[in-house]
Amino acid sequence: MKQYPGYTVVRSEDCPEQHGTLTVLTHDVSGATILLVENEDVNKAFGIGFGTFPSDDTGVFHILEHSVLAGSEKYPVTSPFLQLLKSSMASFLNAMTFPDKTVYPFATPNETDFKNLMDVYLNAVFCPLAMVDKAVFEQEGWHRDADGTVSGVVYNEMQGALAAPDAQLEDALERAMFPDTAYGFVSGGDPASIPALTYEKYQRVYRRHYSADNCCVTLYGKMDMAEKLDFLDREYLSKMPKGTSQPKLTLQSEQPGVCVKIPYYTEKPEADEVQCALAWYTGTFGDRERQLAVEILLDALLGTNQSPLKAALLEEKLGADIDVGFDDSTLQPVLELVLRGATEETAEQFAAAVRRAVDGILAEGIPAELLLASLNAAEFASLERPGSLPDGVLDAIHAATGWLHTGDPALLLHTDKLFAALREKLDSGWFNELLRELFAPAPVQVIQVPTLPKKDDENAAPARTDGKLVLDHPLTVADLGEGSPSAEGVVGTVAGAELLHHPSKGSLYLNLYYDLGGLSEEEVQYLDILTDMLDELDTPRHTARELNTLRSTWLGDSTACIAFWTGRQEETPCHAKLVLSMSLLERSLEKAIELGGEFLYETKLTGEKAEAAFARVLSQQKLNMEQQFIQMGNQYAMVRAMSHYAVEYALSEACSGVTGYKFLCGLLEQADWAALGKKLEAVREKVLHHAALTISLHGSEAAKQKLEALLPGSVFAEEARGTAKPYTQELTAPVNEAFLIDGGVNYDILAWPQERKPERRVLARVMSYEYLWHNIREVGGAYGTGMLTRAGAEAYYTYRDPHMAESYETFAKGPAELAARSYTEKDLTDSIVGTVSEMDKPMKPCAEAKDLDRRYFCGITDEMLAADRRALCGVDEAALKAMAADLGKAAEHGTRVAFGSKEAVEAAKELFDRVETL
Repeated sequence: MKQYPGYTVVRSEDCPEQHGTLTVLTHDVSGATILLVENEDVNKAFGIGFGTFPSDDTGVFHILEHSVLAGSEKYPVTSPFLQLLKSSMASFLNAMTFPDKTVYPFATPNETDFKNLMDVYLNAVFCPLAMVDKAVFEQEGWHRDADGTVSGVVYNEMQGALAAPDAQLEDALERAMFPDTAYGFVSGGDPASIPALTYEKYQRVYRRHYSADNCCVTLYGKMDMAEKLDFLDREYLSKMPKGTSQPKLTLQSEQPGVCVKIPYYTEKPEADEVQCALAWYTGTFGDRERQLAVEILLDALLGTNQSPLKAALLEEKLGADIDVGFDDSTLQPVLELVLRGATEETAEQFAAAVRRAVDGILAEGIPAELLLASLNAAEFASLERPGSLPDGVLDAIHAATGWLHTGDPALLLHTDKLFAALREKLDSGWFNELLRELFAPAPVQVIQVPTLPKKDDENAAPARTDGKLVLDHPLTVADLGEGSPSAEGVVGTVAGAELLHHPSKGSLYLNLYYDLGGLSEEEVQYLDILTDMLDELDTPRHTARELNTLRSTWLGDSTACIAFWTGRQEETPCHAKLVLSMSLLERSLEKAIELGGEFLYETKLTGEKAEAAFARVLSQQKLNMEQQFIQMGNQYAMVRAMSHYAVEYALSEACSGVTGYKFLCGLLEQADWAALGKKLEAVREKVLHHAALTISLHGSEAAKQKLEALLPGSVFAEEARGTAKPYTQELTAPVNEAFLIDGGVNYDILAWPQERKPERRVLARVMSYEYLWHNIREVGGAYGTGMLTRAGAEAYYTYRDPHMAESYETFAKGPAELAARSYTEKDLTDSIVGTVSEMDKPMKPCAEAKDLDRRYFCGITDEMLAADRRALCGVDEAALKAMAADLGKAAEHGTRVAFGSKEAVEAAKELFDRVETL
């Protein structure tokens, strides 16, 4: 076993799940725990996590998470994290506060960048200037403005985060479940309590929790581990002796039967928008077999509307939707069931309905095929690791979690034995007994009732400088390289379809793209509705539940959706597609063709069961969108504003924006489900049997040959299909609009037309990080802000912003300020490096497969990307200032779209042509 000076090796072991070896160490002087994950992944990662257990609602750990990244002893500048965002090649760079820990992870494929980031992160968490500079606390936490109002980045973020009914319901549930422990507090901070936090308490809490013996460090990927450990020991850990005591989490005595009723204050209280949450404890974190079994059980019984427990509860017609939640990362995991779209009367009946439904399932026994399908799906996901987080970042979070609750940072990185053990228990009745145990106690219950809002009664030198971050090894344009060439695709034809093949190893990805160029906007809207319905519908051969079970059993993932992209071809056409995506193991290819075809082609769109599904799913979609308006209004406002300038966004807005929401509401009001079924049948027939089809396979040559043999006899085969063509739609005239939403924060967008120019990405980065970040985030207190440049349009945005009129004024001043500045070679290099690195971010195999397909349809070649790279690298001071000057003219007549509070919109009403309540 390899030894490392200054450390004691606890154990080293092979780990097939991580494709390498794991080594657990403790640092001899400090007591810090370190996990090494050694494999061939070039997207190297680092993470340091601290146990942070709140004792109030002031959000002190959330504020500390922000604060330590705002300047340190070695890097005494106001925003080192911001400057890293601008200039690093990181594929992930962030920090996050959980209910019981704070984790600082990053990932980068560049060795020099890794060393820089590791030093900046370690200096930030162990030597932050926030402990001697109260201005950091006031900026990131809270301060009182001259007019008496409270502001601050975290304060404003949490105003938005807790504005949605879901967040308030979750908060109340945690308080009821954990009245005596850290989990009963809002770790992010409750705006009502944040101003109670003093600077002195903030300092004390940091010193107690940010110690080396209360941390877990993860090093992941292909790197010289000995070198990294030596640096960690020499520069940091050896200077940090162990403390006398460590903060600890405590177990909560269970609270069965507790019932709480809370209001949700809204200007539009509706009697049928009551929510009810029920929750049960599921044991302890350390019992990993049990917690994985709970995850599998919940998926089998509640994963879709057709799953037996959810179907039984929906049949009771107590509300519009039922959601399930399960977080197994806490010391005492909890499962939750949330009834949405209920009345006070039906909410009171929810707990008894759950009891009856569980008893009914236990009387019959859980169908073994459902459990097998959910277990297979969970195991495939554990191997493929879907999502956008780099694998090393996931491992760093998992390591901190396992270390925190059991002392073993490797605990969550091993899963194969757990799945094997549970597979042996499938036929023994063990899962039935688990179900009985979980729901035996009376649940903790919270009922949330919409209610009208209550009426309100009538000298020291700075520790940090505004200078530039000086790194030991700053990145240069030479570090960017030439970019990796994409895998060569081969195009052929089979069974009336175009076949695109990219060779790849491991999991197989099969994506089918039906061209929507010949459809009207309304037809695409109906097709979008159809993709939301498919999971709910029977076929002549299987019920929806049976088909979903078979898909989970044989496929890693299988979904249908619509996608839109703006091409690089002449006249920048919009490519619109219906997409069926399947990920699988190669041996399941025949099943993929069979099940994918049945799922897409054979689902029954008429009849009583289909009509009931239409009413159910559309009601659920409406509720979800209304929550999202409050939680991510910037995305809806952005697409709405850009819809006036580019077909891609006009179509996206029609399907999933405000226009799509109104279309959905219209269908619910009409409730003519038979007519809806006929329209869905017509558009499905038009697309599946007549539209051009491209079948994309990312897999081996053997898989390609097998696919070519399977397709001619499948439902996907057609003798004659149309040719693909761009989707066209008439754009509407720009309108300045404001949409009223509940909550105390705003989302402000200003968009304007702009033809695609790659070098403007550098301008957008400079505007985002050199101007907007300071003026809107640091000074204005918004949680997020930036400038985006897209095909056909550009925009400024703010996210969870306490201001509206003031932010639009700030937008207007930006171009002139950037045009008047001077830029050093280092300024330009930092911005160029950061911009180009966005092109090189490593992707998960599933995402890479879809991106290669997008590039194919949009006509994006390696030569084009190389030209983009040269354009970005060629930006000089004169070009940047010229672009900034031009930006002022372009944005001057841009379109304003805002989602915000009644007060903010009223104060800025002269900016808008139209104000509407959603």
